[in-house]
Amino acid sequence: MDCSSLKSWQILTFGLLWLAYCITYFLRKPLGIIKGDLSTELLLTKVSLGWCDLALTLPYALVQLCLPFLSDKFGARWILSTCLLGAGVSAYFTSHAIGPLTLCMALSLTGGFLGPCWPTSSKFLASWFPDRRLNSVFGAINTATYSGGVGGSALGVALLEYSGWRSVFLPPAVMSVAIAGLVALCMRTPAQANLVVPGKIIPVTKDDPDIPDKPKSYSLLSLLSLPCVMELSLALFCLKFVRNCLYMWLPLYFLEYLNYSKIQAGLFSTVIDIGGVVGSPLIGVLLDYTCPKAPFLGVTVVLLIGTVAMALFSFTAHLSFALNVVFLFIAGAANCGPDSILSGSISMDIGERGEQGKGGGVTSLVNGVGNVGGMVEGPLIGYLLGVVGWSGVLYGLVGLSAMAAVSTGRALVIDKRFRKDSND
Repeated sequence: MDCSSLKSWQILTFGLLWLAYCITYFLRKPLGIIKGDLSTELLLTKVSLGWCDLALTLPYALVQLCLPFLSDKFGARWILSTCLLGAGVSAYFTSHAIGPLTLCMALSLTGGFLGPCWPTSSKFLASWFPDRRLNSVFGAINTATYSGGVGGSALGVALLEYSGWRSVFLPPAVMSVAIAGLVALCMRTPAQANLVVPGKIIPVTKDDPDIPDKPKSYSLLSLLSLPCVMELSLALFCLKFVRNCLYMWLPLYFLEYLNYSKIQAGLFSTVIDIGGVVGSPLIGVLLDYTCPKAPFLGVTVVLLIGTVAMALFSFTAHLSFALNVVFLFIAGAANCGPDSILSGSISMDIGERGEQGKGGGVTSLVNGVGNVGGMVEGPLIGYLLGVVGWSGVLYGLVGLSAMAAVSTGRALVIDKRFRKDSND
């Protein structure tokens, strides 16, 4: 086997998937930046702004929940390129919304097209790298999430300041269409490139033309019956609720509660993303080297650290700019960092054990349930702000972070029992 050729394909695949997933956050992040302008120009209340969040996240979650096997059945390359193309086109129409209804319709289309992007990216990524390195690889690819958040925020703030909120969606739309073309033209599976990945146990993907499909059960119940899937889903539900709330509402919190300027609020919210950029690859490497056979242990410890950081931020947000930076950075690294580990490498491992060929399905289901958390976050937070205020909302986020840690702790116990039974 030509090792240099394999390395080149791995770099190309990782780079394209990194760009593809990064642009999805360029498309999603602007909604959090432009909330202040939407409330004044379109006369939207906080509850209405929450429904805008729902318009984006509901289709995103429903597509993953109702169509979890798209990448397993039809091939990751074509699903990913089609979805990026559709998301780019719908984002263009978002910039031309003339009222709340057309805005929500365009956001719904964008969310629906973005739904399959992570499961398909996970399926493709897992096929190119040895199983022993998947935590590190998925931790590294997760930097795309937070790099997209930082880049999307910075670009959105600049465009919002100089061109107005409608221009915020246009550059990401163009980039999404361009990357869709690159994915369609350049992405290949190892079998299509006539290569074999050493140390690969997870089966190849449906894109491989010469390998017949193995029979699979495509029911949701068959996925939920797999060990740790329920616990993974609950943990992702809590984490994505917290993360989406911070993405979509933190700029408004800084603007209204801490009296930051519009530019300061938009840029300061990227501290969470920067923490995620640092935490994702670091956590992945640590898991591979310290507890490769018990990743849930490492994830649980990290989530407990994130819970403490969120609690400290909630208690001290009004005291010091420097403390806000420190605690939000730690919360971003510890709460956002494990996202791709739970919804990527661990989910793929659970779905592919015993060559079940359900990796894409488990990844999509777990991520879909997680995104239900992001879905209900919008209207629920919009309502709760009027009832318990910002302090009550922040304390609720601390509780959800703790619940995620408890869920992964339970998964640790189940996974240990499963591995022991498999070895007996």
